[in-house]
Amino acid sequence: MAVIKSANVTKYEYTGSEGSGDQYIADGYIKTVEKVWIDTYTVAAVIPTTTALKIGKVPKGKKLTDIIVYFPSLTSTTVCTINCGTAAVHNSGTTGNLGFLLGDKNVKNPTDINLASAGVARLGPTGALTEMSADSDIYIMFDPATSITAGTIRTIVKYT
Repeated sequence: MAVIKSANVTKYEYTGSEGSGDQYIADGYIKTVEKVWIDTYTVAAVIPTTTALKIGKVPKGKKLTDIIVYFPSLTSTTVCTINCGTAAVHNSGTTGNLGFLLGDKNVKNPTDINLASAGVARLGPTGALTEMSADSDIYIMFDPATSITAGTIRTIVKYT
């Protein structure tokens, strides 16, 4: 069977005149420690579409590896989107620079998330391995607005 290699495996296994390619792999791709920011938000009032929830911080030069949001039943509307970005943007009509989070159980569109029951949403390909050019806050925005006033949103932001 033929074997092909990804970019960093090729660099790591390189044994030319310079020796191992290990030193040519950018920081944060191998031999690294993943940092995890775990947080919660207890819903005490309706979260409007025009409100952003700050869920974590990622230092300058670090690469975002994942965002996981565990949410309770938040709305009677069956389809919602969770926008994600390093700035608090209005969700309707504006996409955050990290894109939309993706739901685990989607019928038509992976960005459509059923907030009528508890579930999980994760970082999509738009935000994967985004390197922060400055110390950055991470925000999520719900559209449409949530309608309940109870429950806890649990979040995990991972970076290296």
